[in-house]
Amino acid sequence: MLETAIRKGLRETGRRMTRTRKAVLALLERTHEPLSASEIFAQLQQAQVAIDLVTVYRTVNVLKELGLVLQLDLFQEGQSRYELKEGRKHHHHIRCQICGRIVDLLLCPLKKLTKLIEERTQFVVDDHTLEFTGFCPKCQ
Repeated sequence: MLETAIRKGLRETGRRMTRTRKAVLALLERTHEPLSASEIFAQLQQAQVAIDLVTVYRTVNVLKELGLVLQLDLFQEGQSRYELKEGRKHHHHIRCQICGRIVDLLLCPLKKLTKLIEERTQFVVDDHTLEFTGFCPKCQ
């Protein structure tokens, strides 16, 4: 189903499902944390997928344009991270300050606060981010 939606989105914009796009999507599908372009590149090279870093950047940008991938600028790292948007609920992240491991927090405690902000400011909030840092069990 996901691949069908992706193929349709690509076709509507005059693009096709390439081997490299398929490899990037498959990696993001099986990964449970947002990855940087260099991490995507390294993991695909390790899996012996013929791809270069420029192609990874182009691929994630196309997938982002199509609304299939989210670009996250987390934890003031100075690099973007990417994760699949399709089939995922709104969530936040926590990062270990020692090893850098990032874990999805599959909850959002800000619903009441968002409503209060909208009431007080007359803004319509369409998105927000909340980032936590700490120490994972291995690094404690």
